[in-house]
Amino acid sequence: MIRLERFKPELLNGTVPSKIDEFLRAVSRGFHESVLDAQDLVLLARLGINDNSTFTAIYDDSAVVPSLHARAPVATYAGFGGTLNIGAGTLVPVHQITSVTVSPTHRRRGLLRLMITQDLAIARRSGFAFAALTASEATIYGRFGFGRATQRVRFSLKTEPAPAMRVETEGRIVAIEPSELKSLAPGIHAAAHQRTTGSIAVSEFEVGQAAGHWEDFDSLKPPSNLRAALHLDPEGTPDGFMSYTFSGWKASPPTMEIGQLCAASGAARRELIAYLGTHDLIEKVTGRGPLDDAFPSALQDARAYTIEAMGDHLWLRILDVPSALAARGYRCDGRIRLCVRDELGLAEGTWDLVVAHGVGTTSPAPSDAVPDASIHVRDLASLYLGGFSAAHLAEAGVLRIHAPDALARIEAMFATTVIPYCQAEF
Repeated sequence: MIRLERFKPELLNGTVPSKIDEFLRAVSRGFHESVLDAQDLVLLARLGINDNSTFTAIYDDSAVVPSLHARAPVATYAGFGGTLNIGAGTLVPVHQITSVTVSPTHRRRGLLRLMITQDLAIARRSGFAFAALTASEATIYGRFGFGRATQRVRFSLKTEPAPAMRVETEGRIVAIEPSELKSLAPGIHAAAHQRTTGSIAVSEFEVGQAAGHWEDFDSLKPPSNLRAALHLDPEGTPDGFMSYTFSGWKASPPTMEIGQLCAASGAARRELIAYLGTHDLIEKVTGRGPLDDAFPSALQDARAYTIEAMGDHLWLRILDVPSALAARGYRCDGRIRLCVRDELGLAEGTWDLVVAHGVGTTSPAPSDAVPDASIHVRDLASLYLGGFSAAHLAEAGVLRIHAPDALARIEAMFATTVIPYCQAEF
């Protein structure tokens, strides 16, 4: 017999209750991470409490000893609230989803569908217009209405010889102990979040990771070789930071690997990366960045910067079409009648979007109305932040055009001047 429970993480007299213990261990197993000890469990429970997370677990009451599932959940899921930058510094509430696992012994039984459909319906009733996640597999979440919203790249920078810049230095770099970022990182993250379309607010876990309190979810112990640097603007105000590690002398070529890099200005980002290139004996720098990274344009030799990989990162789910379309700004005025398909029914309908003075108002279209265009809710999410244009989606066949000028209208109204980027991990 399958049983679903929703509950809050908690600590009782400083210890982790058995239900929370088993949930956290199940998540760790699901992501093939190291076995958690008592200290790890307390840390994760405390982080869940601070995030005001809600845990969802599915149990198989027919399981018997020696099966792990005689006491442990066969599926896990967690959600918590945050904010999403939808453009022009507009921050909106977003329901963030994480810790999604299903045991290999219980696959193909609809357990993920049970958890996610219930959770999204609750989030919608709670007033969230958006849900978001970062997907470990690309084929899972589209069927639940999530679409690729942001992409990012993995880059390398050749630093032998040290990269020469085309622009003058605007600020200065200071080397700091990573522990200093415990107090400095939140403010810098907040400033970067405000200026970056597609950004998700920073979590306590990311701040602790930058500060060297723990390495990652696979190793919740402090790393042994973490370093950090701070960027100060011309007035001496911190506006960027970077944590990084040396790959070790056995790696070829010797490499500096960026862990976190958060910048509230273009100068902070390019000067932090360039700083790593000035280290003696280092031949390469690696890190992650936006799809339209401006850094190579600041180099005398742009070919020193190479994109090694590119992929999706933030997946967005629109839960409330009128609220979502009213929240963002638009490049030009106009109107469009859009049919949105959604198998879960949360965003299903034909909607009239009218934009006047850059502000959108959405209302249900008459029941017999003929739409100008049709789109699945997952592809509306891809269009929404500007990561994928209307022309791109139409070329892919996932935006269907029914009126002769509808594509031009959608393209003009939804156009953005920036490519969205999200660096948050959750």
